Order: sequence, then structure tokens, then C-alpha cells
Amino acid sequence: MMKDGDKNKMKIVWEQMQGGDEHALAETFTYYYSGLYRYGIKIFNLPDLVKDSIQDLFLKVWEKRGTLGEVQNPEAYLVASFRRKLFENKEKYFKKTDREKSQDDGETFSFSAIEFLETQEVSDQLRHLLAAAVNSLPERQRELVFLRFYYGLRYAEIARIMEVKEQTIKNMMQRAIASLRGKLDPKLWEAIDFTDDLMMTLFLLFGKV
Repeated sequence: MMKDGDKNKMKIVWEQMQGGDEHALAETFTYYYSGLYRYGIKIFNLPDLVKDSIQDLFLKVWEKRGTLGEVQNPEAYLVASFRRKLFENKEKYFKKTDREKSQDDGETFSFSAIEFLETQEVSDQLRHLLAAAVNSLPERQRELVFLRFYYGLRYAEIARIMEVKEQTIKNMMQRAIASLRGKLDPKLWEAIDFTDDLMMTLFLLFGKV
């Protein structure tokens, strides 16, 4: 999740990029690349497809920089645009590589304990259990968890990315949180003394690693 200082800085860099600054384009690409790659690889475990889609995205952004208008949150805009580009490129990728669409490329939005930051307050056992609990959620809920807690996006932004109504996202999050609470051992949960809020804990643990 981006800190406020980073958000403000990258908003300025984004505006410089829109003004035609190639160095700002390079900085924008470098800053957001790893997060977009991590998101893309969770949707399709196909590195070449993900990398090509990121390149295509930034090429399109650069070409259309003068007509993009004001973008309040560049990160949310890029994530939404990248998701669309990834699915657009999927069909071309399979034709180009003569691959068959199958589940052999891995389960989408699968998480491991190492993706949660290590803290003294949270045991390694709880981190593993939390990863397992998240992985037990339906795919759309796993994607929601990623967008909410990795990127720290607002519900309205996530709704645009996932192309559903904002209320649908809120309802989906309520179901996801209820499911996660039901899967965690209450005794382990009580060990977290810095917060009794599961959502806040996910924000703290789901750092960009």
C-alpha cells in the first residue's frame, strides 16, 4: 500500500509524464512495474504475457497522455487499464504460442505466508493460517483482498477495476472478512495485541514485499 507521501509524489510525476516528460514516464514505469507484475501473475501465471501487457499498457499511456484528462489516482488507473489489457492480450498470446488454455498455469490469486510481512506481534503460524484462509476464498474474493490490502484501493476504485457496482464490492468484502474470521483460531487471534480488527491487520501485514 502506498504511503501518502509517495502518492503525492507520483501524482506530480504522472502530471509531468502527461506533459511529455520522458524521464517522468520512465519513473512511473519503474515505480509501478513490480506491483503490476505481481497482480498480473496472480491472474495468469504466464510471465511473458504479463510482461508484454505491462509494456503495451505504458506504450498506450504514453501515446494517449494528452487525452487522458485528470487522473486522481494513477495507481488505480494503471491497475484497471492493465487488467483490461491483460485479458485483451490473452487470446493473442495463446494463438501466438499455440498453447491451450488450461489450469496448468496455476491457480489464480494464490497466496503464501511469505507474502505477509513478518512482525513480532504476529506468529509465523498465524501468517501461514491467514494465507491458507485467504486461499480458501472464492477467486473473486481473493482478487478483492489483493486489491484492497496490497494496493489499499478504495471500494469505488476496486469496483471500476472489477467492473461491478461499488455495493457489490462492499458485500463481497463483508463475506470475505466473515469467512476469514471463521477460519482463524480465536486463541491465535487473541495473541494480536496491537489490534482486534482483521481488516487493519491485513493492511499491516499485506505489505508490498
